[in-house]
Amino acid sequence: MQQILSIVIKASQDFIRHSEEDLKENAPVLNNFYESISNVYIPLLRMMEKLEADQVKYRFALVLPPVLCNMLSDPILQDGYVSWLEKRNTLGKAELRRNKADEKLCAIISDTIENNKALLADFTDKYQKNLIPVFAEYMNKGYIELMGTCGTDIFMPHYADLKEIISAQIESGLHAYRQYFGVMPEGFWLPAMGYTPGIEKLIRAYGYTYTILDSRSVLFSENVPEAGIFYPSRTDNSLVIFARNRVIDCELFGENGIIYSECYKNQNRDIGFELPMEKLSAIIDKDGIRYSTGFKYWNRCFKDSGCLYNKECAQAQVEKDSIAFVEKRLQTLTKAAELLPSYNFVTEVCTLDVSKLSKTWYEFADWLEKVIRKASQAGLSVLSCDKMCDEQYNLEKIEPYFSAGIGTGYGENLLSSKNCWMMRYIRKSCERMIDLAGRFPMDTGLKTRLLNLGAKELMLAQSLNLPKMINRSEFPQFAEKRFKESIAAFTAVFDSLGSNTVSTEWLTKLEVRDSIFPWMNYRIFCKKR
Repeated sequence: MQQILSIVIKASQDFIRHSEEDLKENAPVLNNFYESISNVYIPLLRMMEKLEADQVKYRFALVLPPVLCNMLSDPILQDGYVSWLEKRNTLGKAELRRNKADEKLCAIISDTIENNKALLADFTDKYQKNLIPVFAEYMNKGYIELMGTCGTDIFMPHYADLKEIISAQIESGLHAYRQYFGVMPEGFWLPAMGYTPGIEKLIRAYGYTYTILDSRSVLFSENVPEAGIFYPSRTDNSLVIFARNRVIDCELFGENGIIYSECYKNQNRDIGFELPMEKLSAIIDKDGIRYSTGFKYWNRCFKDSGCLYNKECAQAQVEKDSIAFVEKRLQTLTKAAELLPSYNFVTEVCTLDVSKLSKTWYEFADWLEKVIRKASQAGLSVLSCDKMCDEQYNLEKIEPYFSAGIGTGYGENLLSSKNCWMMRYIRKSCERMIDLAGRFPMDTGLKTRLLNLGAKELMLAQSLNLPKMINRSEFPQFAEKRFKESIAAFTAVFDSLGSNTVSTEWLTKLEVRDSIFPWMNYRIFCKKR
């Protein structure tokens, strides 16, 4: 019986407007975007290059949402990343001078500078500043499956009664996927794995074969499948259901998770939060908000003042943790195979969130590479879910339960006392957008531009990352401002269409400012028969 480890890496990104003033104002949020490029996206491409050279057989799934694809493809942000790396190295040189008496510290600083130089060389020369075609190349070679998703990270259960909104999000995501990668995806990623009964009909209507739900959706279903979470099942309309194993998430990110090994780099201790602002002038404005600079000198040992990071020690720990992880997967799948002798394979689905990985685990890409290599050596197959859907119409039928992959399993952090005020505005705007699409089905010219702008602003306001940021107090000012600006712009569109007057100057300014989804067609919000 084939034993399969299925790895899904999910990226997310909030849209950052591309004007010079906006980029400067939102420097901390943009810093997170650039750090994801440095800590996850480029390391993933390097990893795949090495695995291909060594002829290691593997295939994992990757979710690159349309907003992220838009930003990775934008020349302004591409040039900004180059400048960002150069500024970091300017700070690094100042750090070498400041710590010249400490040989061990200077070695860590020099290693960070060299890593930035290597990132810069790869980004500009090897990848020509655009990572999207490189991911597409590895997709075409069969090493990764690029899953489809919504236009923006919408939490679908909040809109279960507004099917036009969910359909518009699915359709816009599908169109974006075709624009960037040129093929129809098999798998659909539910943002935050937010599921409520009925959504599967809309997903299946757009040609998707499967989706991934939280394990409780399957285990709490009315008729729990015989194989539990170790074999796919299907809904009434034959959408294949895979369940991610929450245990893996706890093993990695739980209280005693792998990422907290003492040898690993402490991502929370950065000179950007510790040094006087005048010493950070190469990166952070004097009156700006503090954020990470990439110069992190400590490991996760919290004895006294901590211990200096040791790269060799960290790599040794990566080796140990990758072996332990693969052994655990092998034990689990072997036990599952013994209990399910009539099945032709058993699988464990492991989902990894880029936002977590970028901020908390510097050694992630090294660990993942070793996991893939050791899984292959141990006889485990590393495959994406699309390769396990051959028996799509013969799978056991279930009625999945309500669930989500955030909060305590139900997405309650998206409607907390801090952010619940947002819902009444977004719900009203949704109702208005559906009404507008019905009232102006065949319009052209200025009205079409207005309606397309309104559709884009609505979709940006629907992003679940905004209430999530407010709830956990992570750049809440950015999230609140971004939400209010999108709602205000949509309301202005609605009022302009009602009064039949519009300022073309205002419209053009917003079209330039919010340049995402240039192919937007507001008719995707029309009522479906």
